[in-house]
Amino acid sequence: ALGARGKRAEAVADEAVDQFRHFLNTDGAVDRYLADQLLLPLALAPGTSRLRTAVVSNHLFTNAAIIQRFLDVTISIAGELDSPGTVVIQHNGRT
Repeated sequence: ALGARGKRAEAVADEAVDQFRHFLNTDGAVDRYLADQLLLPLALAPGTSRLRTAVVSNHLFTNAAIIQRFLDVTISIAGELDSPGTVVIQHNGRT
């Protein structure tokens, strides 16, 4: 949650708690913002990596497409947009 000029700190805290509670009600291990951030380090790791995200986002799809253009990896995203999903990153060779 973000603060803004004139926005009460309590309102920011309420928004943050609401977002956290919503995340806890999903079966994701990481939230939508962390999922796309983890793609690059996992693409550099040998073998296969998997993660479960609370929300599949357009940003996740975009990051996966860009990383696959630069590294010898296959990134599969199972799940509908704006719904929980599973990401599998397969390291195919050298980076």
